[in-house]
Amino acid sequence: MTVKCFVEAQSMTRKINAAEPLQGPQEGGRDRVRIMVLGSPEGVDSIVKSLYVLRFAEMKEWSNPMPTGRAGEVMRILTKTVLK
Repeated sequence: MTVKCFVEAQSMTRKINAAEPLQGPQEGGRDRVRIMVLGSPEGVDSIVKSLYVLRFAEMKEWSNPMPTGRAGEVMRILTKTVLK
């Protein structure tokens, strides 16, 4: 499988607490966007690591795994700030 990076992560991001409430457009033409990954703990970790290798997000920027209410399923959330 080939995966290509489609975002220049370093120029468009800053660290944001995943638990912080998502608000509308930010000052300076920036928006906050949340990315959620749901699945088995192993599958979710694999996606988080793959996005790290692609330099999309640091692993520490993701929330801790949270149960979804389905057996064997967790979710992790990444909040990014993007320029409009």
